[in-house]
Amino acid sequence: MLRRLSILAIICVLVCSVVLIPAPASAASKGSHIFVDGVPLNSRSVSKSGVSFVPFRELFEKLKMNIGYDAKLQQVTGTKGDLKIMFTIGSKTAYVNGQRKALQAAPFSQNGTTLIPIRIVGEATGNAVYYSAAADVIQINSPSFKGASYTIDEIPILFNANGTVLFGPDALKDMNQQKELAEMDAIKEFTANAPKIRVVGVPPTQEQAKEPGYKGYPNYFDANYVTAAGNKETLPPLMSEGWISLAMLSEIENISNLGNSNSNILSIGKYVGINIVRYNIVLTDEYKKAQKGDFTLSDIHIKKYKGTMYLNIEDLKTAGLIESN
Repeated sequence: MLRRLSILAIICVLVCSVVLIPAPASAASKGSHIFVDGVPLNSRSVSKSGVSFVPFRELFEKLKMNIGYDAKLQQVTGTKGDLKIMFTIGSKTAYVNGQRKALQAAPFSQNGTTLIPIRIVGEATGNAVYYSAAADVIQINSPSFKGASYTIDEIPILFNANGTVLFGPDALKDMNQQKELAEMDAIKEFTANAPKIRVVGVPPTQEQAKEPGYKGYPNYFDANYVTAAGNKETLPPLMSEGWISLAMLSEIENISNLGNSNSNILSIGKYVGINIVRYNIVLTDEYKKAQKGDFTLSDIHIKKYKGTMYLNIEDLKTAGLIESN
């Protein structure tokens, strides 16, 4: 009993410190404290026929619902998106999107305020509703709620997403565990989303060769891909989609820039025995001035990405530079 009273006292201090309302004389006599995603309501619950009630306006506002009140019909309504909840004072029937819902106890007025049952509203809005007997706390937690922690008079208090309320060493232990799990999740997320890289000059492994690319070379073996992925920029033309840079063309097919005394001609090719297979690509002024774009040069479709030339693989096969498999 002493521990329960001390817990209630801490809760009372917490609520008063957050919402700045006077502390009640008896923490145990005025109903349960109510928290929505770790944030306390000003009002405590009122119990009737085993059902916990709360002022409708405060609950609807905390759940970010639009409020309707019809004094003549004695009805209160909460709406949010496609959801509509309606209560009638004195009636044990509520309506959720027009469907009848039987209540154990009817909404009622007290000191000019209409009180409605907590659980049906919490659950109808897609939240989970929990009651902690040890702390005498009702929690309404949304699916995105990860928990909330406070320190009152140097005593840690933790509201968990699963509805448990922990104090002191138990809360501190749980907080540390959650911190460790969060750090592990962050590492996993970073690793999963981190751009894949390669060791330059080292051929792809069997595992890497399973990735989308060309002839076992993944797209991310292209240096431009790594830079773009790391900066979260638009990716360059992909080998898996039929485009290859001169650098990757040299590495995979041994086709390189052979050089040409004419600056308007790019000569690419490879040695086949003692012979050279050469292909000349005439560079237009439009291509040379551009940083990006689509071009057709000497029957080769080309994409320019940040000044880098990407050649169409099928066109290179047609030109006889790459053998068709």
